[in-house]
Amino acid sequence: MAASSGSTCTESAPCSREGYCNAGPSFCLWGLCNEEKSFNSTSCWPSEGCANQSVEFDSSADVIAIASYSGNPNSNPFLSIFEPNNAAIEDGKLVLSMTYNSDEDKGFGATVDAAHTIEYGRVSARIKTAAVAKGTVTAFIIRNDQIGDEIDFEWVGKEPDVVETNFFYHDILDYGNSKYFNLGSDTSADYHDYTIDWSPDAIKWIVDGKTLRTVNRKDTYNSDTKEYHYPAAAGRVGFSIWDGGNAGAEGTEEWAGTPTPWTPSTVYKMYV
Repeated sequence: MAASSGSTCTESAPCSREGYCNAGPSFCLWGLCNEEKSFNSTSCWPSEGCANQSVEFDSSADVIAIASYSGNPNSNPFLSIFEPNNAAIEDGKLVLSMTYNSDEDKGFGATVDAAHTIEYGRVSARIKTAAVAKGTVTAFIIRNDQIGDEIDFEWVGKEPDVVETNFFYHDILDYGNSKYFNLGSDTSADYHDYTIDWSPDAIKWIVDGKTLRTVNRKDTYNSDTKEYHYPAAAGRVGFSIWDGGNAGAEGTEEWAGTPTPWTPSTVYKMYV
């Protein structure tokens, strides 16, 4: 079988991810796999597509390490993307943990992505954030890693009462796309219901049944590029916790609060 012209991979390790090639699900999963750099047009796994699904996180099968994924999103609805795997089911909750990495002097967190993909729809999650200390970043997101379209809720530890709503088109950084809302209570102390309602015409960010923000596609037209800078690419729902306070980028650290306080035994957790 012939390789594609832009391929950097071989037939035995056909899937490209972040410049490396392999044959496992960590490389071949749709959205992680770079189709242009993979061996050929059929190397990357196809998109799983959207499904009407409710996940209670009451079974260990509800989230597994991506390396163990067989390709059935109905059996394993969520995948832990990185190793070591800091995601687990505890007492009927999905728990994402961030621990101290002494080699890099910063936290190593977790990212969990849905096995099903989504292209428009309504997604809700009941979340208690990890905003217990400056530098911690908690996220609930819909993202396409290859194209760079994204819709998200994010919380930073220096402002535990505040939720940030944001969206990206093709990874273009536009500070005007980000809006902040004070919820009037500590998001790390109790659960709130967060919803992203995404249609071809509008995005709504909803908390506890109240719409905080609406962005209409018609209002995202960019006269320079003559495009609507509106996320429209299929992606995956995800949750993550990461160390923004020790990220090494001044703007990120200022946004998250810095430095993130660590001891060898410190663990920060978000709950879904």
